[in-house]
Amino acid sequence: MTAIDMEDMEDKESGQLKNKTKEVSDQVEEVKEIMKKNLEKILDREVRIEHLQEVSAYLKDKAENFKRTSNNVARSYWWKNAKLIVAVVVIVLIIIVIIVLLATGVIPTGPVVTSTSKP
Repeated sequence: MTAIDMEDMEDKESGQLKNKTKEVSDQVEEVKEIMKKNLEKILDREVRIEHLQEVSAYLKDKAENFKRTSNNVARSYWWKNAKLIVAVVVIVLIIIVIIVLLATGVIPTGPVVTSTSKP
């Protein structure tokens, strides 16, 4: 082998090394871009998760408030219903007492008869 052949061989090897280095460098850049995209996706996901947690806490608070309010309303209507039942029972009892008093003659129903005997 001559010196020129050796130089050509070294140039070829050097060119192949440069090509190989370029390929590896391109692959590294590609991997870096993929990693950047993945990191951005992870950060976006974290933001969405935080937002979901905030919304979840808000909804939980509103659900507890709704439950408390609905219990108060239910209790209020139960008392109104109980008062109505008591009022109806009292009215029915008064009507029954009046009917009994009229039937026994305690309350007169006819014209008042006064005796007109002269002494």
